[in-house]
Amino acid sequence: MDKKYQKLFEPMRLGNRIIKNRIESAPLALSNLTPDCCFTEENIAVFERKARGGAAIVNMGESRIDLKTGISHKLCLALDSDAVLPSLLMATDAIKRHNSIPAIELVHPGGRTNPEYYDGPIWAPSARKGHLGKDYTALDEETIHYIVERFGDAAEMAMYGGVEMITIHGGHGWLIHEFLSPLHNQRTDRFGGSLENRARFALMVIDNIRRKCPNMLLEFRMSGTEYVKGGLTIEDQVEFAKLIDGKVDLIHVSSGSFHYPETNQKMFPNMFMPHGCNVQYAEAIKKEVKTPVATVGGLGDPDLMLDIVESGKADIVCLARPLLADPDLPDKIRTGRVNDINPCQRCNSCISESFVPYVKYCTRIVRCTVNPVAGREYTEKFVRPAKVPRKVLVVGGGPAGMQAAVSLADRGHEVILAEKNAYLGGAMNFAKHVSFKKDMDKFMHVLIDRVNKRKITVMLNTTVTPELAGNLHPDALVMAIGAEPVKPPIPGVDGKNTVLAIGMHDNMDKVGENVLILGGGLVGCEEAIWLAEQGRKVTLIEMKPELCRDAPYLHHEAVLLELARLGVETYTDTRCMEITQDGAVAEKNGERFTMYADTVIIAAGVRARIEEVERFRNCAEEFWIIGDCKQGRNVAAAVHEGYDAGSYIE
Repeated sequence: MDKKYQKLFEPMRLGNRIIKNRIESAPLALSNLTPDCCFTEENIAVFERKARGGAAIVNMGESRIDLKTGISHKLCLALDSDAVLPSLLMATDAIKRHNSIPAIELVHPGGRTNPEYYDGPIWAPSARKGHLGKDYTALDEETIHYIVERFGDAAEMAMYGGVEMITIHGGHGWLIHEFLSPLHNQRTDRFGGSLENRARFALMVIDNIRRKCPNMLLEFRMSGTEYVKGGLTIEDQVEFAKLIDGKVDLIHVSSGSFHYPETNQKMFPNMFMPHGCNVQYAEAIKKEVKTPVATVGGLGDPDLMLDIVESGKADIVCLARPLLADPDLPDKIRTGRVNDINPCQRCNSCISESFVPYVKYCTRIVRCTVNPVAGREYTEKFVRPAKVPRKVLVVGGGPAGMQAAVSLADRGHEVILAEKNAYLGGAMNFAKHVSFKKDMDKFMHVLIDRVNKRKITVMLNTTVTPELAGNLHPDALVMAIGAEPVKPPIPGVDGKNTVLAIGMHDNMDKVGENVLILGGGLVGCEEAIWLAEQGRKVTLIEMKPELCRDAPYLHHEAVLLELARLGVETYTDTRCMEITQDGAVAEKNGERFTMYADTVIIAAGVRARIEEVERFRNCAEEFWIIGDCKQGRNVAAAVHEGYDAGSYIE
């Protein structure tokens, strides 16, 4: 036990149970269930992996309580059908065998019901215009009582499936939240008006579940604020918490509402937000109640987690994305291996791919930038030590090359990692300069540390040629030499006032106060944000209709909000025709105009080094191309391809 973090691992009483530590795996719904909404072996492997990593409570995410009155997602665990029990029992058994408590979250979507998956009335506390093209129908009292019973029945079904803790979702804009919110509840009967009336539905749900499942742990999840004028405030929610104090075993405090998409950025705090931005709401509630309180939202830093518990801001820290990034995070903290934790990047790529109804195509798969096994826990159990250790040369010490080298070494291969520079990290080295990329810098150092701790021969300051590769006589060769920045064929692109975005941070002496960025992809937009943070006046132009379309949905939205907040001037459907000493000549809708700037930064993307890579194809029997030298993309693709090469070279 690392004594520094001992407080995080002190057991505590929760209702009628003693939990082993203060870390809960927060609800994170999986969407790739069976067609009849039961768990698959792949789903169960995800839950077991979190339990094996040391979380005291593993919440399996959202479940539906009643198909007849509304669902928000096509595939959501069906606690209104006993067909769910076999897979649910297998899932809860998998969690319990690692001394963790299995939990499930009960959700009725109310007005968030998706008419694409449901053709009945969109039930809500009050009639109003619907957000997906179908207006809301005000709940009558008979249907209210019906839904209350379905909450209790769903909890009972979960109990028979081996679940030991029920999470009632009373936040994020779902039905219980809608009853609590004065923005959504305009009723004049006993379910509307005063806080006590607006809380009546929630209290009925709690009572119904308690009556049917008296020994079940009960967690109530709520939003500490809606962040919207006229909506729920922390003062309102403190008073509501007092009403449920003693009636539940844990009060779980999040924030925001899906009804107001801009609040998603605080519900799932992005990389531009301070770590722990939601803790204040849990702290305010904890001061006023006796029931234990949990906090959530971008809390993967061990020192932050410790401070929250030691200072009494909350009793339990809930982690969702950080346990995707590294399910072993609890055990790594406990055993003194904090420097080996994959830090969550808060890029929200994990949840963006299935963020309905905002994304056009729902992948139903949860993946992670820094953890290539996330979403593949079931299949990756087949990765085994090498049958015959082989000599493998990895060329390139960026994220793809380092991940490949580490995975190869872990399987028993003899690995040589060659890097042309005097340092490892490749393109990730820029992150040390950027405030909102600190977690990327941490991840780079995690990979470097893993390389250094393994029996990997590292050759720095080494430019590998086909001759050198041949002289090393590798059995397999992995090319991970990255990409080169694209210089568009624009007159003046090589002028003295131009700087490439790739490598810009090493040439800041050339960047003036008035900056024009050519290229509104993710790189150009993030550099615009950073430069604006430094006080530069920044203008950004993009030839396509939209900015930052290469970013995951939620990060795309976060980037646009930051650009607007910082006053970055943006132009889409705009071409740069010429770079001049005074800036650039641009064209939009057939009209040309001058954009004045001290410095023009070129962020036109990268080009894979295909020709250079192909020179090495015959230098080894087995030949792999990974990362940006295969196709210019991102850190996630580099890490995943590095892992694949390292795991499947035989």
